[in-house]
Amino acid sequence: MLAAAIALAGGGARSTLGSCGAYSGGLMALSAKLSPRTEEPTKEQIAELEKSKARFYEFRDWFVSEFGGVSCSEAIHKLFGGYYNQADEESRKALKKVQEQLGFNCQVVTAKTAVKIAEMIL
Repeated sequence: MLAAAIALAGGGARSTLGSCGAYSGGLMALSAKLSPRTEEPTKEQIAELEKSKARFYEFRDWFVSEFGGVSCSEAIHKLFGGYYNQADEESRKALKKVQEQLGFNCQVVTAKTAVKIAEMIL
């Protein structure tokens, strides 16, 4: 899953416009844990998946509350006070400078998300 999630960073290949990579990765982890494991799920598995959807929504609501939205640009804006286009080298450098001044970077989103997902799974 980690290898599959690498390109999610920066809103998907640094587009900044897509979902935050930590958000997408969190949904991947929840889905891997809570989704049916067969190609032809039974009625019971489908019913369990319907119950699991509440967990997906719980995660979404937590993420929005914590980071201001599910997109990369919303999270960056809430954390670093502005919009930075990660596909643009100059904008990426400006973001890095702000991150250095504040003493943290987007890894804080990944770390908090990983803890939340672990709590939800366990």
